[in-house]
Amino acid sequence: MKKWIAVCLLIAAQVYAQVEQRFDFRIKTANTDSVFQKIIETAESKGGYFTNFTEHSISLRLPVEALQEFQSVVGNLATIEEKGFESTDKSTEFERLKLQIQSRKKLLGTYIDLVKTAPFAELQSVEREMVNLNAQIENLQGRLQAIEKRAALASVAIYSQPMVPTYRPIKQTTSPFVWINSTNLNSLREDF
Repeated sequence: MKKWIAVCLLIAAQVYAQVEQRFDFRIKTANTDSVFQKIIETAESKGGYFTNFTEHSISLRLPVEALQEFQSVVGNLATIEEKGFESTDKSTEFERLKLQIQSRKKLLGTYIDLVKTAPFAELQSVEREMVNLNAQIENLQGRLQAIEKRAALASVAIYSQPMVPTYRPIKQTTSPFVWINSTNLNSLREDF
């Protein structure tokens, strides 16, 4: 029974490792800078990092397993107005890349065997093909690793809206002096 559970967890981890996740939060806070600094500190303590920082938004990369706790930290720092989630399954592309790598490695093995028996005149063209195949394999392996890295770290975007302070309504009064009414100095005087 324990082996079966371990196999299921391994399969789930492999499938889970090929899903790219994106989370969006729209928050409301009185002090965006300090909240963003605390969010960055939290992300870094969980093994993540920020990728973009502006006055009203921040983009992060965060390990998938830390997302639940991260969301509660954000909820404690600011009011979460909206949440969004998007996931993209990359398992088909992942498997396709693995098959392409395997087929090119097999072809490279055939070329290596051919080098041993090829006449000297054909050796240069075989070597050129081998170099080309090695470049293709490295390119495919890089794309495969990129999928794994993007799936291990979720993208998190946080957009901030400042809390709007409430003002008391301004009492409309008119002055006996016409020039004060035309310059709107009365409303300026009431602000002080």
